[in-house]
Amino acid sequence: MMDVQLETVRQIEAFQYEDDSFKKITVPVSTEYGITIAVNGKPFVMIACSGADLEELASGFLVTEGIITQKSEIEDIAFHETTLQVDVKIKETDAVIERLFTIRSIVSGCGNASQKFQGLKKLTPPNVSPETIIKIGKQFYQTSELHKLTHGVHSAGLYTCDGQCIAFYDEIGRHSAIDKLVGYALYHDIPLNDKIVYSTGRISSEIIQKAIVSGFPVIATKGSPTTLAIQFANEYNVVLIAKVRLNRFSVFTTSIDLQSVFGVGLTIR
Repeated sequence: MMDVQLETVRQIEAFQYEDDSFKKITVPVSTEYGITIAVNGKPFVMIACSGADLEELASGFLVTEGIITQKSEIEDIAFHETTLQVDVKIKETDAVIERLFTIRSIVSGCGNASQKFQGLKKLTPPNVSPETIIKIGKQFYQTSELHKLTHGVHSAGLYTCDGQCIAFYDEIGRHSAIDKLVGYALYHDIPLNDKIVYSTGRISSEIIQKAIVSGFPVIATKGSPTTLAIQFANEYNVVLIAKVRLNRFSVFTTSIDLQSVFGVGLTIR
């Protein structure tokens, strides 16, 4: 794997107002880079990111966008610091070319979003205890040292169904943090079909899309979901958990059987 680590924190001068006056201070700030991911020599996308863990970011992005499905499809990956470009060489099999063409032919916008899911099956949620979700929520925000330092990043963690943290990443955008988890799982041959992803921020339709394409069946957050995210989660059985607090959370996927997933059924009043 690439041994590349760009500067992720920079000390920036600022002015702080307090007690009727300003003073000069130095503040640790998260860095942001515009990293280009090129596929087989052609620039494919530019992502605003922190500059860390670029191999996981690039490979995870290609998985969650449906371009590759396994690490054997990647022949080489290299980063050029002068141009801030990650070059990914993938095998040009008929299947890869077809997927690449399909992705490029899709226009952005909610109206065509369902095209990205063609041929994908509904996920099968694993058994998860409510206590595990509460446990992950309590420890999640203590994991990121970068967030404690700068308060300028999103974070995402990959967990087993008993709450064990497998991988944890910080990023400028929550989408990229999740891509890194998927890239990590790809390189370490970790199946995602029985894992939980916990993320900062709201859960949008693009996050649910990443879950459907890469195969992780449970996504949780302290934040809130969007209506389209809820729609897709219900269509593909992604367990969408939001508004996680110290002793409660909300499940927005009403298409699942609560008893079979959480071991706790619905109370009829």
